[in-house]
Amino acid sequence: MNDMEKHNILIIGGPNTGKTHFGIQLYERINSRQFEFKIDPQNRPSDLSIFEDGLKNIYNGKRAAHTEASANRSIELKITDEKNSEVKLSFPDYAGEQITSIVDNRKVNDLWQDYIENSTSWVLFIRLNELTPLEDIVNKGIPSAEEIQKRNSQPPPVKISEAAFYVELIQTLAYIKGLSTYSTIFEPNFTVVLSCWDELDLPADQVPSTLLHERLPMLFDFLNNNWQKESLSIIGLSSTGKSLTDDPNEDFMDKEPINFGYFVDKGGSRNKDLTSLIWYFIGHE
Repeated sequence: MNDMEKHNILIIGGPNTGKTHFGIQLYERINSRQFEFKIDPQNRPSDLSIFEDGLKNIYNGKRAAHTEASANRSIELKITDEKNSEVKLSFPDYAGEQITSIVDNRKVNDLWQDYIENSTSWVLFIRLNELTPLEDIVNKGIPSAEEIQKRNSQPPPVKISEAAFYVELIQTLAYIKGLSTYSTIFEPNFTVVLSCWDELDLPADQVPSTLLHERLPMLFDFLNNNWQKESLSIIGLSSTGKSLTDDPNEDFMDKEPINFGYFVDKGGSRNKDLTSLIWYFIGHE
C-alpha cells in the first residue's frame, strides 16, 4: 500500500486531444463505486469545478467545452481498490495550448515544473486523426514541374512535424525531471494514449503500438529506445465511445455517460472499464 500511495500521474496533452472527456468519464466511474477502483469517500475533493461544466454537458449528450487557455487548476483524487490499496491521481486541468507553449518556448512555468518534478507516471494523449498526414510519393505522387517551381518560389514557413514536436516535448519534460538517457528510463512510467479511437475507423483487432509505429515512427522509436519495456504502454482510448457535438445525443442521454467509452489494450482487445487504465498508468497492467 505504501508503494502505491507514492504514484502521482501527470496527464499531458495538446489542444483537443480528449483529456477533459477522459477525466469526466474516469471520475464518474470511480465515484459510482461500481468498479475495482473507487474514490475514497473520506477524501472527496471539495472543488470539482474542473469537471462540473463538462459533466453537465455530457449528461445532456453534448461535448465538453474547450478548456480556457489561462486555466490552471488541479484535482487530486485518492482512489482505493478492492484490497484497500491507495493511489493518488493528480489531474491538472489546463488548455492544450500550454503544451504547445512548452515546446515553442523551451521552458515551463513554476506550476508545470511542480507537476513534472512530483510525477511518477506520464500519460501522453495523442489524437491521430488530427495530425497532418505525411506527404510522400505514395500518397501524393510525383509533383509536376510547375508545382516544383511554385514551391521553390514560395517556400513554406518552417514548421516542426508532429513527431518532432512530441519528441521535443518529452525531452523537455525529461530535462526538467533530471532524467538521464545514458541508460533506458524506468521511472516515470510512460503511457501513450491514442485518443478518439472510434474516429479512426480501424479493424476490430488493431494493436495500438502498431498504429503508432505506422503513423509516428520517429516518436515510436524514440520511446522504445529510451524507456524500459516494462515502463512503456501504448493504448487506444474512446472516452465516450462516439463523437459528441453541441447538439444533444439522445442515446447518451437515455443510457447515461457511464455506460459509454472503452480502451484498447496492448493486444488490441477492448475493455469498457476505464478505471483499469490506472494499472497501465502506474505500470502494473
